[in-house]
Amino acid sequence: MSNDANWIRLQNDIARYHAPLIEAATTVVDEKVSNYPIFVAYAGEDMESMPGIYIMEVPTDRELVWTINVTTLEELVAKQVVQQDKIDPFRTVYKDKPDSFCFLIIDEAGGRFGFVDRKPSVEA
Repeated sequence: MSNDANWIRLQNDIARYHAPLIEAATTVVDEKVSNYPIFVAYAGEDMESMPGIYIMEVPTDRELVWTINVTTLEELVAKQVVQQDKIDPFRTVYKDKPDSFCFLIIDEAGGRFGFVDRKPSVEA
């Protein structure tokens, strides 16, 4: 239940932060770093081992602060977060969601991918 709860809450938590997320994702693509920008959301102190470049912190009303990094599919493959045989299926799913942010959420339950609509459903 915690897995789903954190994922659902993250989607609401980032609703007012879509503009900087769009800017970061657009920069990754426009600068030809990658066609597959991925945001890493995690709560905790272990910032050194998290992939990507720090973007921002997202405070919540429940004593949790998400740290958001931007990374790429290529970096996650290099760090063996995404296995070689999963690259093409990942790209297919990614391309099927052109109006979404791709997130890797990392919490006490582990890591998992999900997509968040670029247009916030909750007005902040």
